[in-house]
Amino acid sequence: MQKAIEVKNVTLAYSQDCPPELEGVNLSVAKGEFLCLVGPSGCGKSTLLRLIAGVLTPDQGEIKVFGDPKTAGWSRLSFVPQDSLLLPWRTVLDNLLLPLELNDPASGRSVWEEQARAALHLVNLDGVEDKYPHQLSGGMRQRVALARALVGRAELLLLDEPFAALDAMTRSQLHLEIMGIRQKAPFTGLMVTHNIFEAVFLADRVLVMGEKPGRILGEVKIDLAYPRALKIMSTPEFAALVGAVQELLEKGWGKNHV
Repeated sequence: MQKAIEVKNVTLAYSQDCPPELEGVNLSVAKGEFLCLVGPSGCGKSTLLRLIAGVLTPDQGEIKVFGDPKTAGWSRLSFVPQDSLLLPWRTVLDNLLLPLELNDPASGRSVWEEQARAALHLVNLDGVEDKYPHQLSGGMRQRVALARALVGRAELLLLDEPFAALDAMTRSQLHLEIMGIRQKAPFTGLMVTHNIFEAVFLADRVLVMGEKPGRILGEVKIDLAYPRALKIMSTPEFAALVGAVQELLEKGWGKNHV
């Protein structure tokens, strides 16, 4: 199967005087797969995501996106931050048009609007095109951020704790939304989260990171039928997978946390 992401022996330090933020990191994500990264605060999860996005450059190692180590691969991905970062002076529709205006100036507004409305439909936000961000709930703003990431038909979504600031009920609704989007418009996903339950519920695989320096401790394959209903969280199978992730995390704590 084609690999959407390949990270090979990646090391990064923010300065020569600092210990490495990441050291010897290796991972791969197959096309169409959804992988979650979990680990303690400061272990470099978000840094790794930014390296894959091309915002940062590793000191050592190699990163490929869809087999390409240069900019061609990066044109096929979108980044979804923790904060929706919607422009407050633009309507929902105009927020979605922004990446199209920047990346596809030749097509024109009528084509852009068709793509934007299709993306809003994917996240169940038909009818909010003319609203401004302050008129939306937090969950709706995150749906708009997802739609903005999808509007250019990105094949790879990098998600940096996109649901962390939401209440539990809204977060659960968006978990189901992600699964619905994957069925209607398949994409590859790599998501950073601190929530083990969220990771196990959403992912095909959960990758566990340790700290000081940031490194991969291991992975847990999520052998649960897909798509998933929320009630699966109450099953022994789900609890066992959460326990397996937690066990890996505890191994990474080591003597610093005894």
